[in-house]
Amino acid sequence: MWLRAKKVTSARELSAQEAVRVLMAFGFTGIRSRSHLVRRELAAGNEEEALRWLDEIRVIANACHNLPADLRHGSRSERERRATESLRFHLRELAPDDHEAQWVRETLDHFGFDYRYLLPENVRQRQGTPET
Repeated sequence: MWLRAKKVTSARELSAQEAVRVLMAFGFTGIRSRSHLVRRELAAGNEEEALRWLDEIRVIANACHNLPADLRHGSRSERERRATESLRFHLRELAPDDHEAQWVRETLDHFGFDYRYLLPENVRQRQGTPET
């Protein structure tokens, strides 16, 4: 997809809070970079391509819009719990037509975040992922 940062070469355990921070950072920069592409395509008169970029912006914004609340004030364990629940929500089905969940999964995969433990059992089985 659009991920251009250096990929993590070995899977590592990130806290859910770290994963949320990664999603927010990539989401915010992704939205900003795509907005420039929308402007360029509109200036060139390519409305269809501009709409495609706008759709990607919408997917990222939908995936990220509640994430900052996961890191609001509270104890470290409270923030970790909120972040974990948020990731569980995003990864609940990983259906091919759930573009927000796919963006979250691809971003977490890119950074080597092991999120298998967050997946419901039926999704782990469908994905061929062993239980952790």
